[in-house]
Amino acid sequence: MSKLRSRLLWAFSITLIFAFLISACAPSAPTVVTQVVTQPAQVVTQLVTQPAQVVTQEVQVTHDVQVTAVPAALPYGLKPGMPYKGTTLKLLNCCLAAAQFYLQNQKSVAFTALTGIKVEWGDEPWTEFQTETQQEGVTGAKGWDLVAWVDTWGPGLYKTVMPLDDLIKRDNYDIKDFPEAYLAPGRNADGKTVGIPFRGHAFTLFYRKDVFDKLGLKAPTTWKEMEDDAALIQSKTTLKGLAAYYGINGGQNLFIWQSLLWSNGGDLWDKDYNVTFNNPAGLEATQRYIDWYRTQKITPSGSATFTEPDSSSDFAQGRSAMWIGWSWYYGNYINKTIVAPEVLGNVAFAPVPGWEGKGTPATYAYIWEVGIFQNSKNKDAAWEYLKFMTSPEVEKMVVMDKTAPQYNNVVVVHKSNMQDAEVNKLHNGLQQNMWSILQNARSLPMVTDYLEIQSVLETDINDMANGKDVKPTLDKMAADVQSILKRDGYSK
Repeated sequence: MSKLRSRLLWAFSITLIFAFLISACAPSAPTVVTQVVTQPAQVVTQLVTQPAQVVTQEVQVTHDVQVTAVPAALPYGLKPGMPYKGTTLKLLNCCLAAAQFYLQNQKSVAFTALTGIKVEWGDEPWTEFQTETQQEGVTGAKGWDLVAWVDTWGPGLYKTVMPLDDLIKRDNYDIKDFPEAYLAPGRNADGKTVGIPFRGHAFTLFYRKDVFDKLGLKAPTTWKEMEDDAALIQSKTTLKGLAAYYGINGGQNLFIWQSLLWSNGGDLWDKDYNVTFNNPAGLEATQRYIDWYRTQKITPSGSATFTEPDSSSDFAQGRSAMWIGWSWYYGNYINKTIVAPEVLGNVAFAPVPGWEGKGTPATYAYIWEVGIFQNSKNKDAAWEYLKFMTSPEVEKMVVMDKTAPQYNNVVVVHKSNMQDAEVNKLHNGLQQNMWSILQNARSLPMVTDYLEIQSVLETDINDMANGKDVKPTLDKMAADVQSILKRDGYSK
């Protein structure tokens, strides 16, 4: 999109928002959302006071604005003429306090102005979210129309969300503007697209640039370089080398392990679902991961119990020089209320290292998908909102919106936005770094009981970090996973 067209869309959206708000608001003062326009002028921010589960779009406006007629051609591929005006959609999601979700929900006001469709975002507790997605998919009892889900939950939802390929083709929706690693988990067992990438992260190496510069170091490109850098840093400073995490918490201790496994040419299992992560390549990768903590001691002493947030905090507070985790954490590392003063302004990033002599690094691309429930009574209207909320234009609005400093969002999933000059300028090139990672990244295998497999893997990884011998534990882990795959009919 050209800069001129982008500016026109911004101005057009704002005009329509105000036109809608003036025509739709009742005289009595609503209690849920107050809309204000802040600087920069093209960004609309809502101050939200939300009920426990759903944010609605009641709005109070005191501005006098000139109403402009809605043109025949609408942005985002939306249908003209408001054919679904008066419909209320419900999006089943969690964690509305997350910066991306908070800001994305705000932009729904513009969608309502364009279409007359209201949108309610759910705010399910994380601990209940997956269960709610599965129950609603089967029963439709609570009337949710759209649903967001974490990649590995897909097999439990594929039969309950509708295929989108015909709609994508009909409306010329640019599905190719997403990396393949983000698209794969959104396809069901028949290869049909049932989910659109919505919230995604690239596994990223963060490091203290000031420390590296002082010691004459460059960002490591191999695990050996990273290990050597960590040891040198520990010998020359008071910092630990790498804030690793081996604690049990939703499979978080598997991310680095899988990167080591894949970069050494290993895998969880082969094409026939025969477990392979305990073969020589898998054993070597696992032993290396455990040795960072047990023998090389380049990680903090508490790493055996560290979760992902624990280790990130260790890095943010200036106790470790490197951290490996999701790209969205950069939003924390540039937030002065979260990081130590010596860390602020000194965090750089690079792709996760690879195994020396084994080619381009390969790591995990984490993705949330969003789709439409088969039992929704508002499928056509839901598709209109799905086009809007997953459009590159709206995503750019969200990532560029810095009017609420406490909601500093850096998440994008479109190729075009990862390579966008304005987006990258605002975030020191983070999104371009994501793009370089994602070109060779992969998704986790989509099997029905992956979360049960994940529980086996993360428990045994933690046991090894806490002292159990690696090879026998890895063999036991492989046998347990093979049993699950066999039980579910994946292997003989």
